[in-house]
Amino acid sequence: MPWKKAAVADGSRDILQLAQQIDLPLRSTCGGKKICGKCRVIVEETGTPMSKPTELEKTALGKLLQKGYRLACETIPKGPVTVKIPEESQSKRQVVLTSDAPHPPPVRLRPTVRQYFAEVPSPVLNSVVGDRERLLLALQDTYGLKRLTLDPFALRKLPSALASAKRGVTATLWNKRDIIDLCPGTAPRLVGMAFDVGTTTVVGYLMDLETGERLSVTSAVNPQIVFGADVISRISFCQENENGLEKLRITIIKCLNGLIMDASQDAEIDPDLIMEVTVAGNTVMHHFLTGLDPRYLAMAPYAPVLQNPEDLKARDLGLEVGKSAYVHLLPLKAGFVGGDTIACILATGLHRTKVPSLLVDLGTNGEIVLACKDRLICCSTAAGPAFEGGHIRWGMRASAGAIEKVKVDPGTLDVRVKTITGKRPLGLCGSGLISATAEMIRRGIILEKGNFNKEIRSPRLRRGEDGGEFVLTWASEAGNNHDITVTQKDVAELQLAKSAICAGATLLREFFGGEQIRRILLAGAFGNYVDPQDACTLDLLPDSHTARIIGVGNAAGYGACLALLDGNKRREGQRLSKKLQYQELAATQRFQDLFIEGMRFTSARDYRVNP
Repeated sequence: MPWKKAAVADGSRDILQLAQQIDLPLRSTCGGKKICGKCRVIVEETGTPMSKPTELEKTALGKLLQKGYRLACETIPKGPVTVKIPEESQSKRQVVLTSDAPHPPPVRLRPTVRQYFAEVPSPVLNSVVGDRERLLLALQDTYGLKRLTLDPFALRKLPSALASAKRGVTATLWNKRDIIDLCPGTAPRLVGMAFDVGTTTVVGYLMDLETGERLSVTSAVNPQIVFGADVISRISFCQENENGLEKLRITIIKCLNGLIMDASQDAEIDPDLIMEVTVAGNTVMHHFLTGLDPRYLAMAPYAPVLQNPEDLKARDLGLEVGKSAYVHLLPLKAGFVGGDTIACILATGLHRTKVPSLLVDLGTNGEIVLACKDRLICCSTAAGPAFEGGHIRWGMRASAGAIEKVKVDPGTLDVRVKTITGKRPLGLCGSGLISATAEMIRRGIILEKGNFNKEIRSPRLRRGEDGGEFVLTWASEAGNNHDITVTQKDVAELQLAKSAICAGATLLREFFGGEQIRRILLAGAFGNYVDPQDACTLDLLPDSHTARIIGVGNAAGYGACLALLDGNKRREGQRLSKKLQYQELAATQRFQDLFIEGMRFTSARDYRVNP
């Protein structure tokens, strides 16, 4: 094992809490809510008696209990204990999508941060004028810039800049009103950083503000994931733990600073040269980043603390960039439709489409936008964690060893799997679950209601601890020495997720008068790795059999870059947030009806139009 750490076990905390305290990479999809069963550990040695397995452990672990497995969230050691984290329970480096759509819209370079070179007259003995006043006068005379402010950290650089032997001084201005940096002579390159801060992953783009060149791209799994895979779990952590919000805030700030350092080293620049940062994130991530109380986002009517875009000093957030740099946060729409959705619309030009087009960002929380002819309507659906491998018996995130593609032979029912990086299978990521389920529907293994076909005779289709299950990979072929299966419960979890997405999209289409959707844009990593044919087989989205399905890459990240490079895009984003119509689904009876209808698989062998 590449790491060994110790924590003091005194009977007051369970193994999961101890692992979180010392930053051990132990998976916990539910954040310790005792519902996911993913925090499996192996108790190797113990000097004191252990508590007996709970009913949850018996259900989640089954025969694994006999091999020393326990759930970390249910096991409270009262004394010394040696615990091993098996490979399938380790939080691994996730494959993060950083690319844009194949044909992104052109960028006009109109950055909010710009540089102005001026020659400042030297002081004279009989009429003394201060350094600041002479600088402001020089900028006014040369460029017509008036009513400027001078950031205190930039002000400290002024005397040495003016005393330098170099000719003139370069002032860096934010929004043509705040001087945020000064240097003698001509300035070095002007750079900025754009972030897509997601619940699961964070991507950073280091950009040259003068040329629009992308200097570096860095990414990481959101480290808040140890406190829960979804935003509701993390909000609960804030409420249930003293200083919980500050702990989450510091965790994401450390992540951003790490990405800033990595990008700066990759581009061989000083991070102090970064003069502006833009952030696109969902509403909860926005609140965590800024330290705003998120508790009311989980309660009707799900109101955020603020909605309009915000400009803050980077130093006030703790970001390690230029001392006087600014951070621009894109606007929010609602409790679960945030700046990342606004960024996706900007990146795809959805607000300018002339044909009915659907934008879907698939994840634990699915954001959906339908647009046509100057009209925009959006909603958010709680799809659950199935799309990211959560609540799936052998589910895992998109990391090395995750099954991402499945093929089932129509005659023998033999299975071929493709894993991320080609490593021996360890489990299923979201796209792998969809691929496996779609293949089983096409081969008649899964029927209309999601049940397994009892007429199939194959050793792969058997009864397991969670009812029926289908074996994708035998233990001898897997990297964890376990049979990797899709269970009846897994299929039910996927039905809930896909039905929520389809029902939300169908309801938006009805608000548009039922006009047929012509284009479907799938954003984010999961959307880009889903096979369009599999999406059709599962009835994931309305009109998917006839619409053109397009993967648009990390549209939120690209939208954040647009906001960094073009100040007009920020104003456009604010107009979009006001124009965008939000539809709350929770209290809509029609949504409930569509949700129930959407549970079926209409491509299944036994599907009947009029059951």
